[in-house]
Amino acid sequence: MTDSPTPEPAPLPAAPAKGVRIGDYIIIDTLGHGSMATVFLARDSTGHEVALKVFQEGPGVSPTMLERFKREAEASKKLRRHPNIMKVYATGQEGIYHFIVMEPIRNSRTLEDVMESNPLTLDEILSIGVKIARALHYAHTRNIVHRDVKPSNVMIDEFGEPLLTDFGVAELVDWPSCTISGALTGTPLYMSPEQARADRAGPASDIYSLGVVLYEAITGMLPYSTQHSAPVKQVLEAVKNEMPRRLRHYRKDISTDVEAVILKAIEKQERRRYPDAEAFAEDLERARTGRRVSARLTTWIERLWDLARKYDQFFAAALVMLAMAGGASFYLRQKLMNARYEKLLSTVHLRNLLLRAAPESGRSAAIEQPAAWNEIRLARRDMAAGRWNPAREGLINAIALARSVGDARTAALAKLEMARCEIMLGRIDAALSTYQDVIANLDASPVVADVAQLEAIQLALLKDKRGDAVRYLNMKPLPPEGPIREALRCLSGDLTPQQLADRLPFVPSRLQNDFHFTLAVRYRIDGNESASATHLRRAIQQSSPSSEWPAPLARMLLDTR
Repeated sequence: MTDSPTPEPAPLPAAPAKGVRIGDYIIIDTLGHGSMATVFLARDSTGHEVALKVFQEGPGVSPTMLERFKREAEASKKLRRHPNIMKVYATGQEGIYHFIVMEPIRNSRTLEDVMESNPLTLDEILSIGVKIARALHYAHTRNIVHRDVKPSNVMIDEFGEPLLTDFGVAELVDWPSCTISGALTGTPLYMSPEQARADRAGPASDIYSLGVVLYEAITGMLPYSTQHSAPVKQVLEAVKNEMPRRLRHYRKDISTDVEAVILKAIEKQERRRYPDAEAFAEDLERARTGRRVSARLTTWIERLWDLARKYDQFFAAALVMLAMAGGASFYLRQKLMNARYEKLLSTVHLRNLLLRAAPESGRSAAIEQPAAWNEIRLARRDMAAGRWNPAREGLINAIALARSVGDARTAALAKLEMARCEIMLGRIDAALSTYQDVIANLDASPVVADVAQLEAIQLALLKDKRGDAVRYLNMKPLPPEGPIREALRCLSGDLTPQQLADRLPFVPSRLQNDFHFTLAVRYRIDGNESASATHLRRAIQQSSPSSEWPAPLARMLLDTR
């Protein structure tokens, strides 16, 4: 007796393709692929074209994915009548295929694509915000919470109308939850603090996410110090704990009313946000038309009071500790002051002995070199205050003092600062000539020479002096390694802007503003003004203090766009 042959497994069904019929619809073409489903252009039995979103069961498809597709279908059917929610005609299933029949949108783009390519006017952004807020209110009144509002889930159709899409992770209040307890739902950079804590999301969560979308559309930045390239853990901590920066930090032309409305929507505490999305829409409409809004900016006193109430036991313990530390601090300060006084006396006596023992030339060097550094310090103070002419005069004195004692290294540093003053005074040729002197100075410190080379090439490219940029690049070898080498390679074309941006998380924080400025220069010469402006703003944000170079030049370039 022989064993019967083992039957071969049934072949996997092929993915839908052109000409395949699903229900009453024949596929014409593929429009796009999502994380769970594929969208096809199809024709119904009457000959009309529709968009057919198809989810195919099979190996590797989890029950949760299928459940989410069914939720999207159910939510879409409930919301089909709103003008700013993607139109859904029907839903159904045929065998292993589950499908949603939608209105085909021609020549549409996501809000994310629009924000990256063509900056929207403030009026356009607020108008989109009003319509999407009302679409969310419509969903909320039907017990549906979107939970994943972000720029890529807002479509802009051929008439410029926004459409809210993708209810794949929506919460249907009258359906059992398909989310595992403690799991995150949504996209980290746009989720609300309660979502970041893995708490249940409600209508207030959608209001927060839309507020973040509008904040980014208006300023070109997210409300946190972390941006799109940051690790997820860091993003979640920022969402939960970091207070957003004022919008007018990035754009002085927006009104305090607009700022107050957006900041109210992205309050950390749900009770401080708008009571519903319709109230948010009404305030956005008032801000758009110049009428008085209900929102107001929260004062620091109110925020401190909230913290005190939230952490009352901590503050009580801290006050006790401060009182105890205060007494000890007073005693130690007196001891420290006495010790410093004794050390100062010893230093003065030693300096006097050295001056008496030194020959005349040595005495001159000992006196004049600190004077050059003092002039540099005073000039930097003027630069921080925007007093470029006095700063330039002080740096000229510093250069002369340094040269008088043969200190070419300090002179090179002063010249680097003077080149920046020349830029801000509009003396571009003088700035380039000064940078060239620093690069050619063999006694300049390697760091100063490298920075001068980078800034000279940036300036030459900004002023369309590409021949000069090539000459500065060839004046000295690139640094053997480090961030400045990578920035120079990007400017020379050896690295793409994206490759340089990928290195940003590994760059020391003190150099990230230079990286963003380099990306702004590269995008400008490539003709991408929107991306250039975004990185100019990030260069300003990453500068600490705010007067640190290249922040003044970045502000000037933004003001003259």
